[in-house]
Amino acid sequence: MIDGVKQPERGRRTIRHSAPLRAVHWLTVVLVGFLFVSNWLREASPHGTDIRKWWLQSHELAGLTVFALTLWRLGLVKAPGTGRLAQGGHAVFYAFLLILPIFGFLWAWFGASTRIAFWTLSAPMPRNMFMVHVASMVHSHLVAYVFLALIAGHVLAVLWHMLVRRDRLLSRML
Repeated sequence: MIDGVKQPERGRRTIRHSAPLRAVHWLTVVLVGFLFVSNWLREASPHGTDIRKWWLQSHELAGLTVFALTLWRLGLVKAPGTGRLAQGGHAVFYAFLLILPIFGFLWAWFGASTRIAFWTLSAPMPRNMFMVHVASMVHSHLVAYVFLALIAGHVLAVLWHMLVRRDRLLSRML
């Protein structure tokens, strides 16, 4: 028994998560990976170039998609057999998956950006460089690096279940 949830015995079939939950999970994994890669590629591109703008717009579109997927995921039924520790860890993940795009949006908003993702908007607010700085620090440094640590912890937990516990937890999400 883990966190009050009875685990399947060895040799018994593991209960899989629903297809929508698995799809949202793996699509989010791919998009979050793309978010980090697109940001690194944007940073490596020369300032003022079309490719740098394209990477930024792709990053913003992926971030908006992750935000929407996370909201949808919160509406899905809780995964069966998920213990309290896992529920708490997932709640922290969902918070980060919502906070990151919110602060990315605020960064653009207070910077009076006229483009978010591939859409042109009218400047929503006058430029406020203090808020641009705060939003960019939260989005790019504080939250993003803590989120990387959470991802590493999540991967380590999966490896623990695979290699030490051998409880086939990963097969529930495959």
